Amino acid sequence: MEEKMNHPYINFIDLPVEILYIILNKLDNVDVLYSLFGINNKRLDFIIQDHIFSNTLNLTKIVNNAPIFDRFRNFIIPEIRSNVKCLIVDSSSIEQIHYPNVNHLKFTNFQRDNSLQHFQDESPVGCILKNQITKLELTNIDRESTKTSWERYTQTVYAHILNYSKKLEHLGVFRKTVYGNPPLSVHNLSANTFSSCTLTYLSIYVSTFTDCLCLLDGRLKQLNTFIVQTYSMDTDTSAVHNWDDLPKIKCFSFISHDIIEEFDDKVISLLRRMLNLTKLTLYLRIKSQNQFLNPTCIITEYSMYMKHLHSFDYYISIENCRDNYIHTEQKCLNLSREVSNIVNFAPKKVTYHLFTVPVQFKTLQYIGNTFPNIIFQNVIELYVDDIIPFEHEFFLRIAKSFPLLQRLMLANYTSPLHASKQSPQEIDSNTIARFPNLSSLCIINVGTRYIEQFLNENRTNLPCLTILRVLYEDLRAVTEDFTRDATRYNCANIRELKTYSNIVGSKDFHMYFPLLNS
Repeated sequence: MEEKMNHPYINFIDLPVEILYIILNKLDNVDVLYSLFGINNKRLDFIIQDHIFSNTLNLTKIVNNAPIFDRFRNFIIPEIRSNVKCLIVDSSSIEQIHYPNVNHLKFTNFQRDNSLQHFQDESPVGCILKNQITKLELTNIDRESTKTSWERYTQTVYAHILNYSKKLEHLGVFRKTVYGNPPLSVHNLSANTFSSCTLTYLSIYVSTFTDCLCLLDGRLKQLNTFIVQTYSMDTDTSAVHNWDDLPKIKCFSFISHDIIEEFDDKVISLLRRMLNLTKLTLYLRIKSQNQFLNPTCIITEYSMYMKHLHSFDYYISIENCRDNYIHTEQKCLNLSREVSNIVNFAPKKVTYHLFTVPVQFKTLQYIGNTFPNIIFQNVIELYVDDIIPFEHEFFLRIAKSFPLLQRLMLANYTSPLHASKQSPQEIDSNTIARFPNLSSLCIINVGTRYIEQFLNENRTNLPCLTILRVLYEDLRAVTEDFTRDATRYNCANIRELKTYSNIVGSKDFHMYFPLLNS
C-alpha cells in the first residue's frame, strides 16, 4: 500500500470505490456500461452492474449505431436485463423492450402513424405495454390544428393508450415544441372516453379550461397528482360538471398562458375543492378591467384554504389599467421560498409579475427594462416590451439572466426616431450579447434599430437562429439589400423567415439565406 501511495501516478481502477461511484455517477450510464463492461476487472464489473447504472437504459442513443448496439445486445444487456426498470425508446427501438422487470417506458418522438400500432394485441410488444407498464411518458411530435381533429386525436390516441395499458398508474404527455401538438379535448366526448380506475398521476396539455374540469368530474377516480397546461381559458357553459370536493388531489399544477378575466369563478373555485393539497404550482395571467388587483391579496386568498400546503411555486401576472395602478408593498406567503416581482408599464396598462424564486416555469411574458438580478434558469421563451427604449446593456442582461433562452419576442412603444446611446463602433468583442440557444426571434413593428441590434454580429451573436419574424422592408434596409457582411452570419442558419409581405428586389436574397429552401 505504501509503495502504491508513493507512486506518482494512480490508475483509475485503483481509486477507492466511493470515488469511483462519484465519478461514474456524473456520466451517462449508457456510456459507462459501454466503456467499462467486460474489461475483466472485478471491482469495475461489480460497480457497473449496480442498479444505479442499469436501472435505466436509453435505447435511442445506441439503436442507430450498429457496432455499439450489437455489443449491448450480445454482451451487456443479457447481464443487466433483470435490473432494467426504465426504458427510453422511440419507434425504431420500441420492439427491444422485452425485459422482465421493466415498468417505466419513456417514448420519445411519438407519432400516431408509426407509434400507435405498438399499442395493439398483434404487436410483438403489445402484451408488455398492456400488462407490464405502470408508468408511461410520451413526447408527442404530431401536428393537429383544429378542434375537430383534437377530439378525434383524443379518441384514437390518448383514450386508446389509457384504455389499452391496463396497469397504467402514471401517464405524462409532453410536447416537443411549444405549439402545434394536439392537446387533449374531451368536453364534447362521452365521460368514459378518457377514464381510468388505476391512474394516480396525469400530466397533459388540454384544449380549454373546460377540459380541465372534465378530467376532475370523477372519471379518474384514483388521481392524486394532476399537472395540466392550457392555452385557452374558454369554458363551455353547456357542459355539466361534477362540483364535488377533490380530497384525493394532493399535488396540482395549473399553467395557463391565456388571459384570465373571470378569475374567482374559475381558478379559485377549483382550488377550493382541493381540500388536502400539499403541493401547488400556478402560472396565471390575469386581467382586471375596472379595479386594481393586488397579486398579494390573490396569493393570500389561495393560502387561506390550504392548511396542508407545504410547497407553493407560482408566477402571477396581473394586468391592470394604468389609471387604476396603486403602488403597494408586497408581503405574501412564501413557504420559506424567496419571492420577487417585476412591474412593467405600457401606454395604457401596468403589469405586475409576482413569482417564487428560483422560477420554475419555461415562459415569461411582457417584462420590461426593469427585472431582478437573478438567473432565470428554466425560462426558454420570453416576451419583452416597454415604453422605455431598450439599450444594448439591456440585451446583455437578458443574455446573462436567461442562459437557456430559445424564443424571444420583442415589442417597444418608443418613438422610432429614438437614437441609441451607443453606436455599433463602440461595442467591443467582450460586450457582444451572446445567445447560444436562441432559435426563434420575433422583431416586427419595432423599426430598424432593434433589427440592427440582433442581426449585426458585432452586437449580438446568434449561432442557432433558425426562425425569424421581421418586416421585409426593415430587413432589407438593415442588410443593405442583402449584401451587408456584418449581418450575414446571424442570418446564415435561418430556415423559416416570416416577412409579412412579398419578397421582391435583391437578387442576393437567396444567397443571404441559403437554408430557406433546403
